Amino acid sequence: MTFGAGWGAMQPANKIAVEGGFEPFGIMVWQGVVTLILAGALAARMGRPKGRAQWAICAQVAVLGTLIPHFASFTAVTHLPAGLVAIILSTIPIFALLMGLALRREVLTTARAAGLGLGFVAMVLIAISRGDVGSGALWAVAVGLVAPLCYALNSTLLAGRGMAGLHPLQAFAGAAVIFLPVSVMAAAVTGQIKGIGADLPSLAVIATAVGHTMIYTGFLWLVTVAGAVFASQTAYLVTGFGIVWSMVLLDERYAPGVWIALALMFLGLTLVRPLRSRLAPDNGARNTVRGASPRG
Repeated sequence: MTFGAGWGAMQPANKIAVEGGFEPFGIMVWQGVVTLILAGALAARMGRPKGRAQWAICAQVAVLGTLIPHFASFTAVTHLPAGLVAIILSTIPIFALLMGLALRREVLTTARAAGLGLGFVAMVLIAISRGDVGSGALWAVAVGLVAPLCYALNSTLLAGRGMAGLHPLQAFAGAAVIFLPVSVMAAAVTGQIKGIGADLPSLAVIATAVGHTMIYTGFLWLVTVAGAVFASQTAYLVTGFGIVWSMVLLDERYAPGVWIALALMFLGLTLVRPLRSRLAPDNGARNTVRGASPRG
């Protein structure tokens, strides 16, 4: 519940940041700084990533878990309500299932096929509610879908190949070593570097960076003590809390079509969840997070 509430709050905070003048690469610079400091400190006793294989995992997490999805989410939330972006992010399990089916790691059942169909209908409803979700919504929804697609791909690759002996925190800190300088260069070239002050948008940027790092760390702890099955249920809570926080903090309101899409998405997620045979806690969760939705 705590992790779902925390992750759900990230979307309205991102909305506050972009409306306050921060742009995607500028936000990612500060996220990189905070992640490198916090995750680096937490992983200090574990040692740095070593060898080509471990740094390849770090690069994968940097690109598929941070650079591309964060840029997509920050761009989408500039043009869409924060709660709607939270709904879009809930498609991660659907994309993961499609990839698992393609790689023959998952089995397609009638229920799962129905879940995929409901998820598709939900996205169609969101897309056609353009007048209710902001200008340029159709392309913004498409951009927003890039984030869950990347998260699902990252999760699928890690589940299949493992993490080359890395603890997730080591991979997270190593990824920050890679994506921080890339973000700085991209922000400098595009003119998106922006300093932090005492204003609300700046505080939102720092809060999301700290929250993202600490909540991700707590999520990893939850996986190790309760298993991937229980931890993966936070995906349901992130969307719900994202909408609630957006309504409370940003006074967002949604058209009936968006609420119907949310209901269909939740039903679809229930149908496409991992099969019971895949829901046993993973004793190696410290090295490979299975069935979870990586955010970092």
